[in-house]
Amino acid sequence: MGKPLNVLDENFTSQKDARDFFYKIRDKYFSSKQIITTSREFDLLNDLYLRYCQYTNYPIPANITSFYVRNIYRSSGSYGGVTQGFVVTFSDNTEREFSADKAIKSLASQHVSTSSRATT
Repeated sequence: MGKPLNVLDENFTSQKDARDFFYKIRDKYFSSKQIITTSREFDLLNDLYLRYCQYTNYPIPANITSFYVRNIYRSSGSYGGVTQGFVVTFSDNTEREFSADKAIKSLASQHVSTSSRATT
């Protein structure tokens, strides 16, 4: 059994379920090249990103205005490669790449520690 987590009102029974869900969004917007500004997908990504930053104490430079998907180059040499990933855009015109997978892992581990505290 995987670690359950929720993003907004979406409840996932495992990290894999959450990852599959967000990867479908990623693939949809990578293919269409659309910018995500107002939609259910925006709200879900916004919650995922903000909570990930909160749990990891990562500073947020300004208000989030949009998300989009692009090719992201990871490392170089035999460990390098290209993947598609989310990019968050802020009201100060800065951008940051973020890993949905890392954010999901962070939320799941936070959910477990919150749940275990509630039962002790």
